[in-house]
Amino acid sequence: MKTTAIENWAERIRRGQPIPPLLGFFLSALTPLTRAGMFFRHISPKIRVDAYVISIGNLTVGGTGKTPAVIERAAQEVQRGRKVAVLTRGYGSGSQQEMVIVPPSEEQDDFKVPWLGDEPELIRKYVPQVVIGKGAKRIQVARRVIQDFGCNTLILDDGFQYVMLERDENILLIDATNPFGNRRLIPRGILREPITAARRATQIVLTRCDLASKLDETLATIRAICPSTPIRLTRHAPSHWVRLIDGSTLSLEKMCGEKATALCAIGNPEAFLKTLEVLGVRVTRRLIFPDHFDIPNEIIPREGIVLTTEKDAVRLKQVGENVYSLVVRLKDML
Repeated sequence: MKTTAIENWAERIRRGQPIPPLLGFFLSALTPLTRAGMFFRHISPKIRVDAYVISIGNLTVGGTGKTPAVIERAAQEVQRGRKVAVLTRGYGSGSQQEMVIVPPSEEQDDFKVPWLGDEPELIRKYVPQVVIGKGAKRIQVARRVIQDFGCNTLILDDGFQYVMLERDENILLIDATNPFGNRRLIPRGILREPITAARRATQIVLTRCDLASKLDETLATIRAICPSTPIRLTRHAPSHWVRLIDGSTLSLEKMCGEKATALCAIGNPEAFLKTLEVLGVRVTRRLIFPDHFDIPNEIIPREGIVLTTEKDAVRLKQVGENVYSLVVRLKDML
């Protein structure tokens, strides 16, 4: 399937590759427009709700590996006996303006769960005790989950820029393999805010440190801006393979040396490809699509091994016996 010219240029920008000077000038000229929304959010009144609020977000557009971090923290809060809700926009789920509240699995009864998007579906899979609240107006969503479910801990998924809602923890994720892109703001770069916005963080989590080639340089940049902010170094540790058609599991070693097609629609496909390489997979074909892209069934190879991510797996339908997803967990660097 062909990608559009806009998607092609967006990929070049994400990778820090050169683009025509005239296009670069035009995109840079649009930056004040994209910054206007953030300006008004900063000057708007800040709202405090009756719950402990944990924001987990990033400075860049997509690809930091945020979902494993949300799953990890949600599970920790549930284990502490907290009543947890995850507030999300539900990218890739259709209308993001509509408010949708999904109760914990054990409280659903006849409740028909709507399609929430790939990331919320993964959160529900691994932490079924949480309430999922989807909607762009997350202050309203927060008040609903507190009122209707008695939630006392809210995890704001992708919330670093949603500054209108006061938070107790402001966790910033930075992908060590592509921390700041070309250091330009969108649409000329991938930064949602200047790098100095990291000063708002109460903790910085560096992801994919094991795959990063310039980790020391990235750490030096962060330390220069945030000298006293705690930094956690992590990796996305592969755990096992899951065959999608029946949910059976295979050890990581089963794919070592095998020829396979890599299939994904995520923010940082290079990290997935690098992980396959580290696991010894011989990737013979790459089917790479934009983040949250709805991959059509007809393009999925019916023969040979097809390897994808967990995030993509929840979107795929009617797959054959040859499609496997890689399960990863967020782990601290040793």
